[in-house]
Amino acid sequence: MTDDVDPKRRLQIQGTYNMRDLGGYVTQDGRRTRWGRLVRADSLHRLTSETSLQPILDYGIRTVIDLRKSRELQTLSNPFFGSDQVTYYHQNLTGDVHLRELADIPASAELVEAKRRTYPVVLDQRRSQVRETLSLLALPDSLPALFHCSAGADRTGLIAALVLGIAGVPQETIAEDYALSGRFLLARHLDDNPDISADDMTWQEYERQICPPDVILDALQDLEDRHGGIVGYAHAIGLSDAEIESIREAMVE
Repeated sequence: MTDDVDPKRRLQIQGTYNMRDLGGYVTQDGRRTRWGRLVRADSLHRLTSETSLQPILDYGIRTVIDLRKSRELQTLSNPFFGSDQVTYYHQNLTGDVHLRELADIPASAELVEAKRRTYPVVLDQRRSQVRETLSLLALPDSLPALFHCSAGADRTGLIAALVLGIAGVPQETIAEDYALSGRFLLARHLDDNPDISADDMTWQEYERQICPPDVILDALQDLEDRHGGIVGYAHAIGLSDAEIESIREAMVE
């Protein structure tokens, strides 16, 4: 990945670290994904006032989809729950068990390897939740929408990859978008670990530790091998042709 990131990509809203627009990506047929349609993000629990929420509302967001576990919601509540300004949905994408338990991965496995082995299991075992999330994004009046988990890297990364794939964005670009979480979450890592200096770690090093692009590429290859690609997977989990086309048309200029 280069150092160049479109300045419109990241939404720098105080209280978030990893909020970004999925617009501006070139598709395989030479078109581009639309700006201001879909936003991926980390947890919103730090947005504790109406003032802090206003930039998201000003961005036009109509729908917020929270992909976190139930206990995460109970501990760190979503400020849009019960909102009369956006439609809020909770889609517990991975269930309430630990991801390593879901994929039967030993605690000794390194983080990146655990993710590599977990993503295909989530896409296979949590088909209903994936389908419901994509179906919500296919609703005519749902966009602009924001979907998020805790860090905005894994659960959010999987949904972003599927949406971008349906839109016709090449896998290499999907992987670059996935890996951007490493760049933007480094600030959170440093805030959470004050004993670590910004001079001790680059965003490239942090990306390699938590979200190297080959991890999502492996998950996409698994979908290619088992379903013929992302669209084939979308069909397999029950998404209709009309819903797939709705997402594609809403996302692509």
